[in-house]
Amino acid sequence: MELVFDELDLVDIETAINEGGKIWYNPVLNRLKDKIKDFYTSGDTSKCCYCGKLFQGEFRMVIDIEHVLPQAHFASERFEIQNLNVACKRCNMLIKKDDLTFLINPAIANNYYDSNHYKIIHPNLDIYSDHLILKTFRDGDSIFNKYVVKTKDKGLFTYGYFHLEKTEVDTINNSQGIKGNKGLTDKIRGAIRVRLYQLLVKI
Repeated sequence: MELVFDELDLVDIETAINEGGKIWYNPVLNRLKDKIKDFYTSGDTSKCCYCGKLFQGEFRMVIDIEHVLPQAHFASERFEIQNLNVACKRCNMLIKKDDLTFLINPAIANNYYDSNHYKIIHPNLDIYSDHLILKTFRDGDSIFNKYVVKTKDKGLFTYGYFHLEKTEVDTINNSQGIKGNKGLTDKIRGAIRVRLYQLLVKI
């Protein structure tokens, strides 16, 4: 099953584009946005397309519709189905935002949906578990996350780019009643951060 836009969706998209301004935030798109979220969050295994955090029981407002290629740089891909998925606010707003260092060549001009253009695991072009596996263990109220990095390219890059080591530490700290700290890694973006992890993480 795949996400498909019907005639009514296309009319709403055309209306939003023709009205201009902040196209993605036009209220005429609210029904379309609900459709996208419903598609990706239906079922018990709905999750953030980058960190794998489960959305089960989450309030819909904490789930973002994600444009893999950011709208700020790739407006033409705003409504391209292969460019859409859902992400947690941590991965989407705190980390990725409008950054382009996850691309092999940020000046990518065509053939946007070739997996080889992406350093990260693309949620619609790649199979996540081929590169990264999230193992979650629960002991009563304590939850522990551990990522298994399977590939030195996309797996390792995604692990570093989205600070996934920090989510592992945070789940352990939280289980012990230790409040999380924003560390230096929160301020190191993109390829530099990944290079640090290449020095620290062995596959």
